[in-house]
Amino acid sequence: MMSDTKHTIKVSDISDEALIEICRAAEVVACECPGYLARILRQVRTFRNYTTNCIEQFPEDAETHLWLAERAEQAEMLLHQTMIELMQKESLIDDSEYIILDKLSERARVTALKQIGIG
Repeated sequence: MMSDTKHTIKVSDISDEALIEICRAAEVVACECPGYLARILRQVRTFRNYTTNCIEQFPEDAETHLWLAERAEQAEMLLHQTMIELMQKESLIDDSEYIILDKLSERARVTALKQIGIG
């Protein structure tokens, strides 16, 4: 969820839309780790939803799809925590637990400029 005062996302509200915003803020030629991690997390969420839908479509394989959905949920939780920890290490989360997208974008721009010898 975006706050009214600055371009941020509440850490506890990282929706698919928020993951897209993180990818956009992190997209540069330089280090794309936050954006890359956000894309992987979004793909895992999509897979979890897909396996859940398979349970209804293929009831004879419900046990397998439940297992896959549970494993995907575990991967999602690990990736989510990893993304939060990465952003904390990079000082991209403020004291109110918001991801500062503008700071993420600026960090990416500075890194890209350094790689080409500017800054």
